[in-house]
This record gives sequence, C-alpha cells and structure tokens, in this order.
Amino acid sequence: MKVFEFPFGLEIGNVVDVDFTFSGAPVSIQGTPNHQVLMWNQQRYALPPAWSNPDFPFVRSLHDGRVLVVDTNFEAGKGKNAWILRLNGSELAVDTHFEIGAAVVEIVALWGLIAVAFHPISAKAHGHPILPVQKTGVAFYDLQGRLVMGFNQEASRLGVICENVRCLTALSRTQIMFAPEKLSVDGDEVENPIVLFDCASRRPTLYSAPYPRPEAISMADGLIHLASPETWEDQIITFDPEKKISQHRGEFLGIFRGLEGGAFLSQLSNSDYVVVVPETPDVLKEASRAIEARLPAPAN
Repeated sequence: MKVFEFPFGLEIGNVVDVDFTFSGAPVSIQGTPNHQVLMWNQQRYALPPAWSNPDFPFVRSLHDGRVLVVDTNFEAGKGKNAWILRLNGSELAVDTHFEIGAAVVEIVALWGLIAVAFHPISAKAHGHPILPVQKTGVAFYDLQGRLVMGFNQEASRLGVICENVRCLTALSRTQIMFAPEKLSVDGDEVENPIVLFDCASRRPTLYSAPYPRPEAISMADGLIHLASPETWEDQIITFDPEKKISQHRGEFLGIFRGLEGGAFLSQLSNSDYVVVVPETPDVLKEASRAIEARLPAPAN
C-alpha cells in the first residue's frame, strides 16, 4: 500500500471531519465540544449560529465550489441540520438550509446530487425515531436540499431492497458504491452484498463479497477494496468480483472512509490524516502473468 500525507493547519482543538475541494485542498471542521469552526482556504470561518458542535459532524466539498456541513447531534437531527455554504468575501453565506435527519452513516457529493446513507437500527439504538427517509437505504438530495429519490424506491422496480448501510463511497460524479448489512433480490438474500449504483441509469449492479460488513469500501480498475470487514479488524481485503479472487493486503489502522480511485482516508490521531492507496495485489499480478503466458506470441 502507498501512504500519502497531506498537511493542513490545525487552528483549534481537534479535526473532527475533513474533505477535499475540487483542487485537492482540504476543507475541515475543527474544534472542541464547546466550539467548532470551518477551515476553508486556510481561513477560519464561523459555522451557522444553530451549530451544536457535534462529535461526528460532516463537511463535504461540492463540485460547484460550495461546501456542505451537517450537524449530527440528537436535537439537531429533529429538524433542519444541513447547510450549503459559499464564500461571500471574507464571510460565509448560507445558500440552503435543509433537513437530512438522524442515523447518517456517510455523505458523498456527486454531480448535482448529495447522496446520504442511513443505518436506521443504529438510530433506534441511540433513541432516534426511524423516519421514512432512513428506509431508502441511500437518499439523494439536489443542491437546493430537496429529496430527489431513494435507492430502495428506484431498485424495488427490479426486486432489490437493502437495509442498514454501513459505508458509502463516490466512485465518480455519477456512481456510488455501498455495503448494506442486508440486501435481497425478489426475496432472496445476497450474501455479503456490495452495491454499485449509477445515478444516471438508476440501475444497481450487485456483488457478493468474501467477507461481511466492511467499515469502508473503495474500487479501482475493477477491484473492490474492503476495509475492516467483520473478523478482519483494521485489515484491507481486495477482491476481484469477476474472477472471485481475494487477497489480504495487510493491517492499516484508522481507516476513516473510502475515496475515489480505490483510495481510503485514514485518521491516525485527532489531527493527523493520510490517504492510503492499495497497489495491484500480487495474486492478481500472478493471474495476469499466467494468462499472458498462455497467449500466442505476436507475429513478426
């Protein structure tokens, strides 16, 4: 695996969430349980007055240059808890204030859409009510904060239903990959399900992974990478869904979430993050060489 460090200034307390702008620069929420700020373009900005300084907030850079922030505290989850912000000179301006709700597992920005993954059973365990939007598995909002579609509503036309999404990654501007705890097709359960969903065609591609319940997921060159699947804590497993070949990649602590290009964001401490990129697995290199050895030599 390759590991890339990226520097950014720590202004106050801990870095509680971080994302990357289109140019690759970090944007983060930093602070303490008593006060948090948004760090953007190496400048400090005050978050909205209703911000409650949650333990696990979200900050996501949107493709149009704005930033989404989501307050995940219990009380905030009962109402409008998401803001889309833009820079207005030396201050932040609120373009959109809308409701996402509780039990948010992951949020990713797509081209003109915001995908939000839910885990309703976790919400119930923490005292939150289970709301209809959570039963979508993954909900899609436009950049005005309006609910556009839900995965289960779209996929149910094909007999596909998922429950309790554990992790979600944007693979491109229109494609996401996620791992639900349960998925069925016409009532038959898929073992260790992984879903690739294209927002343009609104059609899912389903895979069965070698291990269940990863904490993070990513994909590149047709290979799916699972971080910390059940019974493999702090490990990365790569598998080829076509050839059904898998390989253990080794241990890496603090995998935070999946990124585009087969990478992972890893949190090493309260203020240190790195990007982890699994290289081509040896077992797949060997398989490739074996195939090449059986091919006829090129004609002179």
